[in-house]
Amino acid sequence: MNRVMIGAALAVALLGSSAYAAGTSTPSSSTPAATPSTTPPPPPPMSAPAKPAKEDLAAECKEMGTQWEAAEAANATNSKLGKAKAKAAAAEKNCASTKASKQKAGIGQYKAALKLLGVKPTT
Repeated sequence: MNRVMIGAALAVALLGSSAYAAGTSTPSSSTPAATPSTTPPPPPPMSAPAKPAKEDLAAECKEMGTQWEAAEAANATNSKLGKAKAKAAAAEKNCASTKASKQKAGIGQYKAALKLLGVKPTT
Protein backbone atom coordinates (compact mmCIF):
# COMPACT_ATOMS: atom_id res chain seq x y z
CA MET A 1 0.00 0.00 0.00
CA ASN A 2 2.84 2.35 0.87
CA ARG A 3 4.53 1.64 -2.48
CA VAL A 4 1.38 2.63 -4.35
CA MET A 5 1.08 5.87 -2.40
CA ILE A 6 4.73 6.72 -2.92
CA GLY A 7 4.45 5.95 -6.65
CA ALA A 8 1.37 8.11 -6.97
CA ALA A 9 3.04 10.99 -5.13
CA LEU A 10 6.10 10.77 -7.40
CA ALA A 11 3.95 10.69 -10.50
CA VAL A 12 2.04 13.78 -9.36
CA ALA A 13 5.27 15.57 -8.53
CA LEU A 14 6.88 14.74 -11.87
CA LEU A 15 3.81 15.59 -13.91
CA GLY A 16 3.25 18.77 -11.99
CA SER A 17 6.81 20.00 -12.51
CA SER A 18 6.78 19.16 -16.23
CA ALA A 19 3.43 20.91 -16.66
CA TYR A 20 4.83 23.94 -14.85
CA ALA A 21 7.93 23.94 -17.06
CA ALA A 22 5.84 23.67 -20.20
CA GLY A 23 3.63 26.53 -19.07
CA THR A 24 6.46 28.97 -18.43
CA SER A 25 8.47 30.52 -21.20
CA THR A 26 10.94 33.29 -21.59
CA PRO A 27 10.07 36.19 -23.89
CA SER A 28 12.07 36.07 -27.12
CA SER A 29 11.98 39.80 -27.75
CA SER A 30 13.74 42.50 -25.81
CA THR A 31 10.48 44.14 -24.74
CA PRO A 32 9.27 43.33 -21.25
CA ALA A 33 6.39 40.90 -20.99
CA ALA A 34 3.02 42.37 -20.20
CA THR A 35 1.81 41.66 -16.73
CA PRO A 36 -1.32 39.55 -16.72
CA SER A 37 -4.46 41.16 -15.47
CA THR A 38 -5.64 39.87 -12.13
CA THR A 39 -9.30 40.51 -12.86
CA PRO A 40 -11.08 38.32 -15.38
CA PRO A 41 -12.88 40.03 -18.27
CA PRO A 42 -16.57 40.65 -17.71
CA PRO A 43 -18.91 38.02 -19.15
CA PRO A 44 -20.77 38.95 -22.34
CA PRO A 45 -24.23 40.40 -21.77
CA MET A 46 -27.06 37.90 -21.77
CA SER A 47 -29.45 38.30 -24.65
CA ALA A 48 -32.21 36.23 -26.11
CA PRO A 49 -31.33 34.29 -29.25
CA ALA A 50 -32.48 35.99 -32.40
CA LYS A 51 -35.69 34.52 -33.78
CA PRO A 52 -35.84 33.95 -37.52
CA ALA A 53 -38.12 36.29 -39.39
CA LYS A 54 -41.60 34.81 -39.60
CA GLU A 55 -42.58 33.97 -43.11
CA ASP A 56 -45.46 35.97 -44.50
CA LEU A 57 -47.22 33.00 -45.99
CA ALA A 58 -50.60 34.72 -46.34
CA ALA A 59 -49.08 37.43 -48.53
CA GLU A 60 -47.25 34.83 -50.61
CA CYS A 61 -50.50 32.87 -51.03
CA LYS A 62 -52.23 36.03 -52.23
CA GLU A 63 -49.43 36.77 -54.69
CA MET A 64 -49.52 33.21 -56.04
CA GLY A 65 -53.31 33.46 -56.40
CA THR A 66 -52.95 36.63 -58.45
CA GLN A 67 -50.29 35.00 -60.59
CA TRP A 68 -52.56 31.97 -61.08
CA GLU A 69 -55.47 34.13 -62.26
CA ALA A 70 -53.28 35.82 -64.86
CA ALA A 71 -51.86 32.49 -66.06
CA GLU A 72 -55.34 30.92 -66.21
CA ALA A 73 -56.63 33.72 -68.44
CA ALA A 74 -53.56 33.58 -70.68
CA ASN A 75 -53.72 29.78 -71.09
CA ALA A 76 -57.46 29.29 -71.72
CA THR A 77 -56.75 26.84 -74.56
CA ASN A 78 -54.08 24.80 -72.79
CA SER A 79 -54.87 21.09 -72.68
CA LYS A 80 -53.65 20.81 -69.07
CA LEU A 81 -55.89 23.60 -67.80
CA GLY A 82 -58.35 21.18 -66.13
CA LYS A 83 -55.64 19.53 -63.99
CA ALA A 84 -54.15 22.91 -63.20
CA LYS A 85 -57.55 24.26 -62.11
CA ALA A 86 -57.98 21.32 -59.73
CA LYS A 87 -54.59 22.01 -58.16
CA ALA A 88 -55.36 25.73 -57.94
CA ALA A 89 -58.69 25.03 -56.22
CA ALA A 90 -56.93 22.89 -53.60
CA ALA A 91 -54.30 25.61 -53.23
CA GLU A 92 -56.95 28.27 -52.66
CA LYS A 93 -58.55 26.12 -49.95
CA ASN A 94 -55.20 25.54 -48.20
CA CYS A 95 -54.22 29.20 -48.43
CA ALA A 96 -57.47 30.19 -46.71
CA SER A 97 -56.33 28.27 -43.61
CA THR A 98 -54.56 29.97 -40.72
CA LYS A 99 -52.14 27.09 -40.27
CA ALA A 100 -48.66 27.69 -41.69
CA SER A 101 -48.35 24.09 -42.87
CA LYS A 102 -51.56 24.36 -44.92
CA GLN A 103 -50.47 27.69 -46.38
CA LYS A 104 -47.11 26.22 -47.40
CA ALA A 105 -48.94 23.33 -49.05
CA GLY A 106 -51.18 25.82 -50.86
CA ILE A 107 -48.19 27.72 -52.20
CA GLY A 108 -46.70 24.46 -53.46
CA GLN A 109 -49.98 23.56 -55.15
CA TYR A 110 -50.18 26.97 -56.84
CA LYS A 111 -46.63 26.47 -58.11
CA ALA A 112 -47.50 23.00 -59.43
CA ALA A 113 -50.59 24.38 -61.20
CA LEU A 114 -48.53 27.12 -62.84
CA LYS A 115 -45.89 24.65 -63.95
CA LEU A 116 -48.58 22.49 -65.57
CA LEU A 117 -49.44 25.47 -67.73
CA GLY A 118 -45.78 26.12 -68.54
CA VAL A 119 -45.59 29.27 -66.42
CA LYS A 120 -42.61 29.82 -64.16
CA PRO A 121 -43.71 30.93 -60.65
CA THR A 122 -42.13 34.22 -59.59
CA THR A 123 -41.76 33.34 -55.91
